[in-house]
Amino acid sequence: MEHGRSIGIQAGARWQGILERLPRPSGGTVYAVGGWSRDRLLSMMEGSGLPSDDKELDLVVDRDFFPWVDSVCRSLAPWTVGSPHVERNFLTAKIELQGEGELLRLDLAGFRRESYPHPGALPRVLPGSFDEDARRRDFPMNALYLEWSPEKRRFVRLLDPFGGEHDLSLRRISLIRPEAFREDPTRIFRWARLAGRLRLASSPSLRHCLRDALKWPDLWREVGPARVFAEMERLIREADPLACVRLLFSSGLLASLTEKALVRLSPGRTGRLRRWESVRELLGSLAKEEKVWEGASREMFYLALLSGLERAPFHRAVASLGVGAKLERAISETLFRPARWPGGRGYEGWRRSAGADRGQRLGWADRMVSGQVVEALLNCGEGEVDFWREYLLQERARPPLIGGEVLLRYPSIRPEERKILLADIRFRQRTGEFQSREDVLGWLKECRSLASPPKDSERRRKG
Repeated sequence: MEHGRSIGIQAGARWQGILERLPRPSGGTVYAVGGWSRDRLLSMMEGSGLPSDDKELDLVVDRDFFPWVDSVCRSLAPWTVGSPHVERNFLTAKIELQGEGELLRLDLAGFRRESYPHPGALPRVLPGSFDEDARRRDFPMNALYLEWSPEKRRFVRLLDPFGGEHDLSLRRISLIRPEAFREDPTRIFRWARLAGRLRLASSPSLRHCLRDALKWPDLWREVGPARVFAEMERLIREADPLACVRLLFSSGLLASLTEKALVRLSPGRTGRLRRWESVRELLGSLAKEEKVWEGASREMFYLALLSGLERAPFHRAVASLGVGAKLERAISETLFRPARWPGGRGYEGWRRSAGADRGQRLGWADRMVSGQVVEALLNCGEGEVDFWREYLLQERARPPLIGGEVLLRYPSIRPEERKILLADIRFRQRTGEFQSREDVLGWLKECRSLASPPKDSERRRKG
């Protein structure tokens, strides 16, 4: 089945030095395959230069896989981060490398053949031929093999057994074999990511196979929520996740997966997802500064996707999507406990209570937990977006006039009062009532009828 043509493709600065250090398998050949090869060829067709985000490279060899992996690990040891991860049952290995200030991932595999004991189950893997390795793949554009020549230090031949290059030229995605979606339903997520990312049309035969697979009654039983959640995580990382989400809805995948809890991609849901995309980078930057914001973009994505559902369909949906208990509790608390919002009655209650005064709004915003803030970002009007951006990037980080350690010096303040008192002080600071630390200390002494804390020298004598 090997159909090849001569081709000249450079690896690019990011990978050239690594490829040149690779040992040749004894009497064998190394090929680049999968997304890296696909994106290289597509860039050549469009004349757009090398892809800017090719930080993962898939390589396969036609013989002596494990001895070759051992020699690769030795050759690349000075640049390897952590320990290589070898999956002997799947004939694969993963190596993370430090290259020019960035982390690169090298995925290694031998030619394999696969069989699926049940639809959705993990495959049984054995060594195979080129034909078997190519046929086990999902889409023709992911079965493009670029042969690496150590002598010429470039890729010299393209093997394209199923017309993947032709599909790319037509901006089309098709299946290698009809049963591919039923064997591994997570390939449907991969189809949505590829078609959405590259703006590809789907072939009639692929659409037919997709409809047939989604009618299968036990399609997702063997897959399980954890694998579904991993696929959703990959989708969230796409540059335009909304394009992929549209395909998941229009294909019927989400209806199949969540027992029709998510019926359609309504205008409201579309708007919330678009808003999430617009603030995703902001939430990511906040997470680097404050630990409380770790996972905020994920929480916001699921809030955007699941807002508007009744409680029972919501819980069915999060269970099917593999959302963990901690994340489910956070989302549920935000969506279904409006009385817990500052001002009560959810975001609208917050807005009425906060009013139009900026200081009042900042003071009430300080009382929100992170889930309520990201829900506010999803639901606020366009005129409020700048307020929330500025609040998150600047105002929230401004230090309060006093901290909890000051209240510890007042023995008459009970521990359960401190948090409430600090929130009240912060609120008065936001609204301009307190301008300095002295204002706060004076208020604590007079308005709260608190005795002044003992001086340091007096505390030392008592101690």
